[in-house]
Amino acid sequence: MAKSSGSGSQLFALLVLLGILIAGGAWNYHRNLELENAELRPYRSYSLEDLEALRAAFQAEADAHSARFRAAASRNVKVRGGGMLDDQVDEFERVQHISAGKREIAGEYAKNQVQLDAVESEIATRAEEGEGWHRELRRLTKYP
Repeated sequence: MAKSSGSGSQLFALLVLLGILIAGGAWNYHRNLELENAELRPYRSYSLEDLEALRAAFQAEADAHSARFRAAASRNVKVRGGGMLDDQVDEFERVQHISAGKREIAGEYAKNQVQLDAVESEIATRAEEGEGWHRELRRLTKYP
């Protein structure tokens, strides 16, 4: 009778330990899922194929803006001096217009680069998370 009592208490201890592990895993899974959902990821709903297409499109746009900016920046603006006050004002406006064009190209490039970085970040996050049961196992066992 003592032998069955010992194995019964061992079984009970094993079941308690298993229950603690299951409860802790469920709590950890839920916490990790909430942390993932709270993270700002504007491209979360896009499929991986769509993200790859977006990355290629944004990269092409970034390359085009970069080439336009390099071409505009390489042009030296020669300021023509002298003349009457009206001529000097016109020259000032011409130089300002050229500078504003360069800044506009740089601004478009920066906006495009921000979008490209966000798409690449989403792709990297998905690669880190894994797929299928790998992602679920990571949520279950990862402690931030």
